[in-house]
Amino acid sequence: MAASIAKTIDTDAYERFLKKPERTKDYWKIRQSLYEAQKHTAALHVYTLSFQDAKSRPKVMIAGFPKDNQNYYTIGMDCLVPLDQIQQAFTNKPYVTGKIKDPHYGEYISAGVPIQNKQGETIGFLSIDIETTTLERIGATVIENSMPSFFISGLLVILLLMIFFIIQKWYKRELMNQIGETEETYHVEIHSLVQSVRSLRHDFANHIQVLNGLLKLGKQQEALDYSNLMREEAKVIYQLPSNAKNPALSVLSQIKTLKAQNHNIDIQFHISNSSFDSIQSIDLVKILSNLIDNAIDATCELPHDQRKIDVYCGDNNVEYLLHVTNTGPVIPAEEKEKIFIPGYSTKSKNAERKIRGQGLYIVKKIVETYHGEIHVESLDGKTYFEVKLPLK
Repeated sequence: MAASIAKTIDTDAYERFLKKPERTKDYWKIRQSLYEAQKHTAALHVYTLSFQDAKSRPKVMIAGFPKDNQNYYTIGMDCLVPLDQIQQAFTNKPYVTGKIKDPHYGEYISAGVPIQNKQGETIGFLSIDIETTTLERIGATVIENSMPSFFISGLLVILLLMIFFIIQKWYKRELMNQIGETEETYHVEIHSLVQSVRSLRHDFANHIQVLNGLLKLGKQQEALDYSNLMREEAKVIYQLPSNAKNPALSVLSQIKTLKAQNHNIDIQFHISNSSFDSIQSIDLVKILSNLIDNAIDATCELPHDQRKIDVYCGDNNVEYLLHVTNTGPVIPAEEKEKIFIPGYSTKSKNAERKIRGQGLYIVKKIVETYHGEIHVESLDGKTYFEVKLPLK
């Protein structure tokens, strides 16, 4: 407002007044224009200031009051604006004060801008005083008008907090489910390992009894031949696969090898140097564990010399490849999709055969989570499962 009013001042008339600061025609002309500006802006006062130097108080030269016989002020009177709040004026820049407490005029703030002549020289300052009550009314109006926005913003904050807590609760529940599934998976595998160790211990005890019996009967050569067979079997155990770069995969391969050997199954693992770090270890274990267990169940229906399982784990720079191939009964074409249904089972001709429908269902859900693919082929006495998971 001060800048707008300053532009309306007749600077020629004001310069003439400054040369002779009296109530001349120029004085009354400028005083009337300032008074009109004061009425239109609802300001407390509109006036011009003159600065002598930085140490002396600014002087009030012309103030916007009506033309009557009352003595409102004296030309050249000291301005009450604190010096430390109008230091900008001494560098010909606009200034704004803080709240000023005046015993006569009450509380107000003041702002001023330079008055420049046609040559661009600063010849004074145009100042405006506004009562703080006016500012408070403006503030109250702003707050009142902003209440709907505040209310909506508050509702949004509450809604966001509710969403945050809901997501947090959901995340905790999902985390606990994952922990539960992880514990269950590892419990199953540890139980399988314990069973394998018990079986080995039982077999070892039987072997010792046989050797002891042969030696008691004086059949040293037969005992030597039998011990050589035991040594060959021990070599197989010592040669369990353990070179996998992924620790979980390495442990799983050893557990499943022991389990397969307990069922007289020839199982071979072919594991690449891939770290499989794009797949959570628990998911990798679930996929392979269920596929291998399913293969062991199927292979056990064959004679010992026909039981074979081949496992491949690797990648082709685009996707991870997991292959499990086993000998055993052929899965009919019409049942290839049904085996992924939870609880689905079939019967073979020779014996009741339970397809691990729940396990295969879990495998399929995990593969879908990673946007991968699972395929099954079964013919010529072999069943082949292939899982493809994107590297990224």
